Amino acid sequence: MAAIVAVVALLPNMTRADPVAEPSGLWSGPMHGETPATLSGARVLDLAALEALMARKPILLDVGPADRKPDDFPKDGLWLPTHRSMPGAVWMPGAGAASLGDGQEKIFYGRIEALTQKDKARPIVTFCRPQCWGSWNVGKRLVMKGYTNVGWFPAGIDGWQEKHETAVVKPEAGWSAAAPK
Repeated sequence: MAAIVAVVALLPNMTRADPVAEPSGLWSGPMHGETPATLSGARVLDLAALEALMARKPILLDVGPADRKPDDFPKDGLWLPTHRSMPGAVWMPGAGAASLGDGQEKIFYGRIEALTQKDKARPIVTFCRPQCWGSWNVGKRLVMKGYTNVGWFPAGIDGWQEKHETAVVKPEAGWSAAAPK
């Protein structure tokens, strides 16, 4: 009987998923998967908090990947993917990779400086899709660079479009849509 009680006592711990711990730096594993509930130095935003922040006209930074042409897509077919995002968002596909390619980090920070007009307290919201480490990494990258008003919206575009319209966006000028994966 004591063995049964011991097993039953362990069941809640066995079925409960342990929270994902924040890495000390940027996440270098798979870009899709469970993410932490926190991002040190940034605010984690739910939809209501993001809606309230919109009055301050934050920079909306979408780092979702560009669609890839399927391997079996007809060679003579016209491939016209579109990327839907929050209206007014700046789309830098793949900018959330732990390691940015040749010159991309410089381009990334240069564009952020231009968007914020070098004001490190200007609100910036990073997002992608749910369970996206890329948007977490971009938030972390900004915090590590001294930005003080970073928000991370982990629900991403999926959470936004539950109540709001989306818009088609193009990759940011000067940013390669073939950014790191």
